[in-house]
Amino acid sequence: MSSQVLTLSQAWDVYDRWLNDPIVEFFPEPRGVDAAFRQITAPLAAETASKAVGDCWLLAHASEIGAALVTFDRALYAFARKHGHAALIPA
Repeated sequence: MSSQVLTLSQAWDVYDRWLNDPIVEFFPEPRGVDAAFRQITAPLAAETASKAVGDCWLLAHASEIGAALVTFDRALYAFARKHGHAALIPA
């Protein structure tokens, strides 16, 4: 992300703006997300815990609420599509 990386303070400011934006809606964790998370991480069981854990959590959450995961991460997109999950990369 080069020069676009934010400090933690700046990231909290962005989050606070989202909280106050009427077009942004936050959803609680779905009831079945833990089981979905385990299922989605299963193909990675032999690997060390990595960034993939966070990626899989996002994918599990999206999957459980019936949403497509929107990401700029091409590896996450490929993983999601390979395993039959709805994902897209914005144009």
